[in-house]
Amino acid sequence: MIISKTAGISEIFSSIQGEGTHMGERHLFVRFERCNIHCEYCDEIDKAGEAFDIDSVVKRIVKLEEEAGPHHYVSLTGGEPLVYAPFLRMLCPQLRERKFKLYLETNGILDRALSEIIEWVDVIAMDMKPASVTKEKNYWEEHEKFLKAAKAKELFIKVILSKEIDTQEFMTCVKMLRTHAPSIPFILQPISLKDREGHDDRELLRLMAELQQMASYYLRDVRIIPRLHRILNIK
Repeated sequence: MIISKTAGISEIFSSIQGEGTHMGERHLFVRFERCNIHCEYCDEIDKAGEAFDIDSVVKRIVKLEEEAGPHHYVSLTGGEPLVYAPFLRMLCPQLRERKFKLYLETNGILDRALSEIIEWVDVIAMDMKPASVTKEKNYWEEHEKFLKAAKAKELFIKVILSKEIDTQEFMTCVKMLRTHAPSIPFILQPISLKDREGHDDRELLRLMAELQQMASYYLRDVRIIPRLHRILNIK
């Protein structure tokens, strides 16, 4: 865990939320640079950041709110924001004092870091990371701990799917949710690659429809949602 009064941030900007249950809302994004894992499909790995202190981030957010707001949420995204939990522990209270609501986008692995800031977070967008898609290892134990803590807030789970998805891994995600949070939204998102968006792949969409049907036997709210900002060709 990074212990610093600064954080590596690659960009702070206003745009439309393109993923999950809050898709289409105007959010103010703070994109943190580093991540604790390296998913094969990630399009943020090569984005270099620079050091921001708390005051600089708050001033930038306030200015963007005045210029491009109002925004529904300040979205803490990445990279992995929870790598910077000590920094967020200082930033989040200041944003809440200014009446901003906070939306955390996370890979759902760092449960101890979540415990440091969860009191200030309004919405948690939690990923689950099947190894067959990420080409990392599976994080079932970490996901389960994280899920148990995160469900105290407004929460949805997102899993990015490619045609390489292992059905057994997918069902491990589903059964974990059935045990701990069967009513929360479970979002199936087609993979985004450099040369092609998953929502343009009919074979992948057919597979996702089958997986949606399988998951719906166990969960109450299973949705297929592509990345809206990619469809609209915006940031």
